[in-house]
Amino acid sequence: MNLFLRIIIILHVNFSFAQIGDIIWEENFNDLNSWMKITGNGFWGWGNGELEFYKEENVEIAEIPGEPGNSALRITAKEESGPDIVDQWGNPLNYTSGKVITKSKVAVQYGVIEARVMVPDLDLGGWPAVWLLGTSNLNWPHCGELDMMEMGSRQEFRDLHDEHNGGNGADNSTVNQVVGANAIFYADEAVVPENPSGAASISWDPDDDYCRPYYNYNNLHDRFIIYRTYWDSDSIRFTVIDDNVEYDLYTEPFPIDSISAEFQQPFYLIANLAIGGAFTDAEYIGGSGAPVSMPFPSHMYVDYIKVMEWNGQGEVHIGPPTSQGGTFGLFTDTTPIDNGLVVGDNAEIYVWEGTLAEGSIQPYEGENSISWQTTGLGWFGAGIMSMQPVNLFNFSEGHLKFMIKIPQNISFKIGIIDAWGNQSYVDFPANQTTYGLVRNGNWGQASIPVADIRGEFIDLRMLSYEFVILEVNGSSCEFGLDDIYWDGGGTSNLIEIDYSQNWYLIGLPLDVEESNYQSLFPESTEGTLYSYNGEQYI
Repeated sequence: MNLFLRIIIILHVNFSFAQIGDIIWEENFNDLNSWMKITGNGFWGWGNGELEFYKEENVEIAEIPGEPGNSALRITAKEESGPDIVDQWGNPLNYTSGKVITKSKVAVQYGVIEARVMVPDLDLGGWPAVWLLGTSNLNWPHCGELDMMEMGSRQEFRDLHDEHNGGNGADNSTVNQVVGANAIFYADEAVVPENPSGAASISWDPDDDYCRPYYNYNNLHDRFIIYRTYWDSDSIRFTVIDDNVEYDLYTEPFPIDSISAEFQQPFYLIANLAIGGAFTDAEYIGGSGAPVSMPFPSHMYVDYIKVMEWNGQGEVHIGPPTSQGGTFGLFTDTTPIDNGLVVGDNAEIYVWEGTLAEGSIQPYEGENSISWQTTGLGWFGAGIMSMQPVNLFNFSEGHLKFMIKIPQNISFKIGIIDAWGNQSYVDFPANQTTYGLVRNGNWGQASIPVADIRGEFIDLRMLSYEFVILEVNGSSCEFGLDDIYWDGGGTSNLIEIDYSQNWYLIGLPLDVEESNYQSLFPESTEGTLYSYNGEQYI
């Protein structure tokens, strides 16, 4: 892992002609409409052994002290416990805090991302961060992670790098005096026994060659610091601006290549204030460390986050993915479709835990089909997953249709999974005709109403697995799938409008004889107003 990261980090990227362009999105935290409040402690303390339980009431919009009229996101960490403040196993926790994300609301791909942040006294145990995760349906680290800023790191990390970027080389910095940034992605070369996830972190620099956290012995807490991430399709650069001076957090921008292609996809924003965890020197769930000693309550403020063009690149998508309509193909050769997934391009077929092997059943239509043979593990599961969330909300009254050739004595389930992890299934009992599927040894079609398969919690705007087949009784068989698609999505009626800062799209109900916008507003600028006749935009 050391060799791999060293090879990729020292490649040089020329920024001599790079320029910051216009602001394309800005969050000034007048409200939290673009954010979701996260609750709980996650799996093993959000994967880091963190000690805090996130609560909605710990997140609010508040005026910045000393800046009358200027509101900010305020996250409050508290020392408190209670019957509902527990980890995933029900063990009590002693701290609460806050976390917000823009998943399904705001997604960013490229640009200069700038945040003005003030953190509290973190000594010891505080771990504030402003960061991004890839919108990809792939699990971490395959989705990619960009940490614009994080503080609270271990003494070992701070001592390793303190001969650069303001450090005094004396191994005496505190968590309040050092800030760093990071990019994490998946790499085969990073898979080792002590790192089975394959997470490649550019901040892992045991020889102190390129990682350059910023040191200020006058402390970085209780005052605002500006953090920037310069991101385009070729590279990522992290900086901190303190007292109007900009400092790089690595010796060179990180070059994006085929191994780190996660960073050529959209990401969503996150801000949180964690307590404890393996990143810090404090104690953590399942491990030992120093007692948490930071003062409580503690407040983290984020004044603004804005995105500007960088090298002519930068895009912000507002809301969930673009809605699909008509007929949406998942795996079909000849059925006419309006849009769809292409396996190997924007989707993949996954077999779960080796429960299926390749079969020999020939296609129902076209040249391609899915044929599997069970492997005797007592169950099987597989599905078609899109690389990015897909919005099939327009299919709420439609159907999921597929052809299947499977013995009639096999009970199975068909389901869907959304990007939040919600799953929903319908049953196909053995020896029964269900959803029109007749099993007589030949191919048969099933047509499942989406209203049945979506269940109570599935978010059709954010699907990850658009088709899943599952069997849990341990029956052995060979079966085939083909011609899989969603039908009945209606017409999308989409209007593509470039987002302009401080301009908003509104709709006005008017009682008029002639509703066409050209009649109502004859002097309007072409392409800025639209009217709806009940069926389509005109």
